[in-house]
Amino acid sequence: MEYRDLNGCVCHLFFEKGRSQIESRHVLVIGKFEEKWLLTRHSVRGLEFPGGKAEPGESLEQAAKREVYEETGAIATELEWLAEYTVWTDKPFSKTVFMAAIDSMKSVKWLETEGPVLVPKLVDDENYSFLMRDAGMEAIIEKVKTVEKRRH
Repeated sequence: MEYRDLNGCVCHLFFEKGRSQIESRHVLVIGKFEEKWLLTRHSVRGLEFPGGKAEPGESLEQAAKREVYEETGAIATELEWLAEYTVWTDKPFSKTVFMAAIDSMKSVKWLETEGPVLVPKLVDDENYSFLMRDAGMEAIIEKVKTVEKRRH
């Protein structure tokens, strides 16, 4: 799927592994804790799924678990690859999207965010970050809903 993000960049979203032309070194994690979706409140952008960049030598799975913990205090388990998207900026990058179960949450000193926010439904919200409002994220959330229905 091709779309433009809210910054006007062309993006390509894939629901099949290995389709991106750029190696992914960024992660985004869509997790649930006690039947609520785990978001984090970024101090500038607003509510969004936790995520970030993999550190040198770190696998995407390790990065996903670390970022979730650093941004929310949550322990992510059962990571499942869901999608990958590429953003064509002057420094193009690809981001891997994982679904995760959240086993527990701890009160920690959050890095780069104001901590966790649990929401019962993924609906459009004026407090969402711009990252949560483009056509790619809409397609990702629809895919998540499909996966959730299959599981139940």
